[in-house]
Amino acid sequence: MIRKNRKKRARRKKVLLLILLFLLLAAILILIGITGFKLKKVQVSGNELYSDQQIKDSVLNDEYSWNSLYVVLKYRLFQMRKIPFIDEMEIELVSPNTIHIKVYEKAMIGYIAANNQNVYFDKDGFVVEISKRQIDHVPKVDGIECRKVIVYEKLNLDDENVLSFLLTFSQQLMKYELVPEAIVFHESNITADFGGIKAEIGDSGYLVEKVMRLDAVMTQLKGKRGTLHLENWTPLTTDIIFEPDS
Repeated sequence: MIRKNRKKRARRKKVLLLILLFLLLAAILILIGITGFKLKKVQVSGNELYSDQQIKDSVLNDEYSWNSLYVVLKYRLFQMRKIPFIDEMEIELVSPNTIHIKVYEKAMIGYIAANNQNVYFDKDGFVVEISKRQIDHVPKVDGIECRKVIVYEKLNLDDENVLSFLLTFSQQLMKYELVPEAIVFHESNITADFGGIKAEIGDSGYLVEKVMRLDAVMTQLKGKRGTLHLENWTPLTTDIIFEPDS
């Protein structure tokens, strides 16, 4: 009986010792995590439209963001709130005190003028930015009006078909790296103004095919000025007429 009690006490001591060792190890790891991973440097790459500081402010957005390990694990293990102007983001630990943020920005495919400001929108029609700045290689869209524009909300047009037409056309232009100075709506038709060349696209019929033809023809019109008529193009009526400026 006495031997059994001694064995029980010995086992309890071992278990208690293991628990204490585990707690001590956990405390050491926590201490290392707190003191050894103080974030001192943030590297940012891939951003063109937004500054390094804007990216940092978007990522380091809570009271624990001073810890580099926490920031990396937070964005790898949890589904974080989407940052409106970023399509995708990769965060890696470079060293205990340095993280690297690789940014994939949402492409702005156009802007409209409203309230003396430029309203930039992405491929899904969401307003990405409202500002007075002029961003290169983003075409202005004329001929449509928004009753109300709010950052990170969809363009509010009276006719949803017009928005769908605009987004499809803009995405097709981007696919072929065609960047007009302006996109102009007039009634249910659309024109792409490339400065010297105005491409009359017409309505939304055969839109994908029209842009494909536009891409093929534009290389042949370098240095020329005039109007390119694609509005009547169909698979059965394939003539494309170029009307030089007089």
